[in-house]
Formats: sequence, C-alpha cells, structure tokens
Amino acid sequence: MTGKILGFEISTGTGTISGDDGKRYKFTKENWKEDGAPVKEVKVDFDITDDGMATDVYQVRDVVVENNETLMGLIAVGITFFFGFIGTFVSRLVLAKQPVGATIVPTAIHFVITLLVLIPVFGWIIYMMGTIYYMVKNYALVIQPAQSSTNKYA
Repeated sequence: MTGKILGFEISTGTGTISGDDGKRYKFTKENWKEDGAPVKEVKVDFDITDDGMATDVYQVRDVVVENNETLMGLIAVGITFFFGFIGTFVSRLVLAKQPVGATIVPTAIHFVITLLVLIPVFGWIIYMMGTIYYMVKNYALVIQPAQSSTNKYA
C-alpha cells in the first residue's frame, strides 16, 4: 500500500502514516527501511500486519520530480557559464529560491573573480576555476533546495 508520513517522533522512534485508503497506520524506526529518519509528507510504500501496523516502510521517489530538478540544475549550470556572476545571481535567486541577502555575497565573490580575467593567462585560469566552482555550487543548490540554507555564502 502507499501513503504519506504524517509525522515521526525521533525520541520514541514511532510514526504515523496516512494510507491512500484513508486509514492511519503506526510504524516504528525498525520498520523504516531507508537511511536517515522519516520525514513528514514523504510518500511511502508499506505492508500492513494483521494488527494494523505498517511494516517494511520504503520511501517512494517520484522520477518526474527528480528529472525536473536535474533539468533545472543543468539550466543553472548553463546560465552561470554563459552569464558569469549575473548567472550566479539569477541561479541562486530564481532557480534555488534563495533570499536576496544570501545571493549577494556569492555574486560579489564571483564578480571579483571575473575581474581577474583582465590578467593574462593567470587571471584566465583563476576565472575558469571560479566559474566552474560556481557552476557546480549553483547546480547543487538548485537540485537540493533544502540544503540551500545550511551554507548560504558558499
């Protein structure tokens, strides 16, 4: 059966799933078959025991959402590559949905790195390394929006 996690209490190691059939099922940490703790609103697949408990609880990953996140991440890479520090600003503000304050510092650093392009050879190398760094960071921020608040100035 499938359903969504309504909640999970880490201290007791128990949680509740709302099944697609409209019923609620209790489960324990031992029945959670994924890495990490269960998260609220996550879609799951599970079996039901004779006493109405959920067992063998697995997270159901939505392939369409993952493909969309990957596409948006690749768009962030392209924007950053072609537009430099402006691409960093747009990628973080629009695609990663970071607040303006969190996008200013990385954009300013990328701008300073862009100025180094005026130095022949050495500046070009530093510029390419910096742009590649921000392409990777922007990609990671877009495909993992939950992590964007943990290290907002990187």
